Amino acid sequence: MSFLNSFDISGYGLSAQRVRVNTISQNIANAQTTRTEEGGPYRRKEVVFKAIDFNEQFNKALGESTNSAKYEDPLDEGHFGKKVNPAIMSVVVDKISRDDRDPKMKFDPAHPDADASGYVAYPNINPVIEMADLVEATRSYQANVAAFESSKDIANSAISLLQ
Repeated sequence: MSFLNSFDISGYGLSAQRVRVNTISQNIANAQTTRTEEGGPYRRKEVVFKAIDFNEQFNKALGESTNSAKYEDPLDEGHFGKKVNPAIMSVVVDKISRDDRDPKMKFDPAHPDADASGYVAYPNINPVIEMADLVEATRSYQANVAAFESSKDIANSAISLLQ
């Protein structure tokens, strides 16, 4: 059971970081977009994560797919009188928020989106910050891959011992 938990938790982390990388890439790609369907310049987006109790989510998914008994953590309350370890927490994407700060105004009277005084509204996106966020998201993704691979190696070792 704990191997499945490890794989699922790493999977949640991989999925969350993939959404983050895609959102950052979208921000970088639209750093010079001055016109959108909703009007005005592109607005920077940011991913907001939310911690979830993995055991609760696992039991919910298990209950929806089968009628088998729920998984109970042996270290949880009731078995030893007090809770020894915190619940296993995982992460999901809670929402993708839009940054509504004022756009950067640049003087460019020849631009087709210039206002009456010759200023163009550009997205308030700093490429340096976006690249730093991209590196961080990529490293987090790689850490989740490494955790997944470690769990896989442990599971394979346990299986080979049983053979």
